[in-house]
Amino acid sequence: MQRTNSKLGSKLGSKLGSILGSILGLLGCVAVGLCGCQPGEADDGDGPTETSSDTETSSDTETDTGGSPTDAEGRRPWVDDWEIVGAGPAEGLELLSIGDRVSSDNFANRGDIEVNYVEGATEITIEMQRFSLSKMSWAQNAFDRMLPWLYDLPAPAPPDTLSQNDACWAPGTTACYVRVFYDGLIQPLRDGANFRVTIPAGWDGALLLVTSDNLHEGIEDYPDRSDVTVDGLAGSVDVDLDSGNVAIRLDPNTNHYAGCPDNDACVMSGYAPGCGCFEPTTVSVANSAGQASNVTVDVGDADHWYTVILENRAILGPGESGCNATIDCAAFADCQLDPEFADVNGKQRGEVNYPGDPAIPGAGIRIALISESCDDVAYVNGPEDYENPEMPVGERGHLEVCVGCL
Repeated sequence: MQRTNSKLGSKLGSKLGSILGSILGLLGCVAVGLCGCQPGEADDGDGPTETSSDTETSSDTETDTGGSPTDAEGRRPWVDDWEIVGAGPAEGLELLSIGDRVSSDNFANRGDIEVNYVEGATEITIEMQRFSLSKMSWAQNAFDRMLPWLYDLPAPAPPDTLSQNDACWAPGTTACYVRVFYDGLIQPLRDGANFRVTIPAGWDGALLLVTSDNLHEGIEDYPDRSDVTVDGLAGSVDVDLDSGNVAIRLDPNTNHYAGCPDNDACVMSGYAPGCGCFEPTTVSVANSAGQASNVTVDVGDADHWYTVILENRAILGPGESGCNATIDCAAFADCQLDPEFADVNGKQRGEVNYPGDPAIPGAGIRIALISESCDDVAYVNGPEDYENPEMPVGERGHLEVCVGCL
């Protein structure tokens, strides 16, 4: 009897073990699905999903027909072709916002932004160029998931059938927000897109340009910095970035109060308070904490009235000179530098061509450039620099305002 019970217990234990194993197997499959792996296959971070920060549910994971993430392909940067993703009239549009940092685990472009004001252009044209750092078999999958999202609301939300990419050009719309939308649960850290925008020359609406560096591969292997360039600016611009460089050239005919219908009357009144315009045209550039950027602004005309604030916030040690903050005073007929900053490294204040009363000092076309640091920054010129043993390095944090230097 004792032996029979022993056999029965053995059989029950075997069956229970089998059932338990099946349950654990199912749980394992669920866990694997949640991590983006195929059954019996480990995720090496090169498929459509990555580590826990890039996790997708199994319903978001597509089967790649070009190869397994465990095949012999090497990882490298892949860049897609430029594609026009939006176009419409500039008339009536007062704000164009391009790019964003991560919001709701999505919407991060992590790429360059290039804006060109072009004579003869009849509408605003927006192009997008996707990129991914992965194995070739997964690159197209990443490109297919990164979609343009143009809308008329200040807070990004996933697209739906009621919100189309022509919302920016709908009657009565005054603001257009352009983002990258990743069609998955969480946008992988390695994926993003460059933007290129063409605007009719003289458009005096405001620009809001936001990007961040693409550093998923690490500083040593592929420090992909995101630069911002604006050529022919005729309105205000606000730039937010990491350690990319910035170059902005103003249209020489930029109004003192861009977008204000009373601009001419205010200028004729000597910029008198209450003339009908309130905020001067503003060029504002800032980066995130600890980041270092070279920023150059070519104001385009030496005769306008400018108020300039340059500030590198690096904390310098003994004997360190820091980065330069330069206003090219020789290019202007009248340039008064603030004596309080004469001996301060990395900082400069200036009033250029101040017209006198009744104008209020500090109310010129405002140029405010801030770099949070002055540092040697590793960067790449393109995919050819991937894993370059001699990665380019340059000191960043220099700030300059000039005429005709760009």
